[in-house]
Amino acid sequence: MTDAFKLLFPMNLQTFAEDNIEEQTPPTDDSVETPKTFTQEELDRIVADRVARERKKTEKYADYDELKTKITEYERERDEKQRAEMSEIERWKTDFEKEVASKQALEQSVAEMEEKYRQEKIRNAFITAATSANIAHIDDAYILASSDLSKVTIDESGNVVGVDSVIQSLVETKPFLIAQTKKEPSTIGGPSGYGNDTGVKTLEAQLEEA
Repeated sequence: MTDAFKLLFPMNLQTFAEDNIEEQTPPTDDSVETPKTFTQEELDRIVADRVARERKKTEKYADYDELKTKITEYERERDEKQRAEMSEIERWKTDFEKEVASKQALEQSVAEMEEKYRQEKIRNAFITAATSANIAHIDDAYILASSDLSKVTIDESGNVVGVDSVIQSLVETKPFLIAQTKKEPSTIGGPSGYGNDTGVKTLEAQLEEA
């Protein structure tokens, strides 16, 4: 019986032995992941590289003047390229339009300065003439005479012409502008109401009516 069993089910002891050896084989060093470590030298190098990259980014736009110069140079080259692509007539037209615009701006600036100088000179002449004519409240008188002052001119010698006639017209048409002389107080025993009710309005009232 035993011999028959061995014949039917032969046993391979080597196979069982190999299986047992494979199961008990400890893992090799290659199958275990160990954490990567850095030396101090490697860490210093990594930090230095990162600092250098950040410094390069910062220095890229640090020099604003240099960047502005590059932009100006680029715009000049662009304009030159556009000009080179223009025809002769287009270049002439562009140059002419630039000259006209520049001339108009200059003329406007000069005209504004001349008008400011003219108004200042006329006002000074008016103040001098009004003071000589004993006109009070010169600022109010200047406003009242603004329409007539528009006709005043300045000759080639720089003299103001026409202010005297404006002052004369003010004195004749608006006598309340003349400074009033102080009246003497009434004497005792004089006529009733003498010196108290003259019927002359105050300067402020006459200015309001004007």
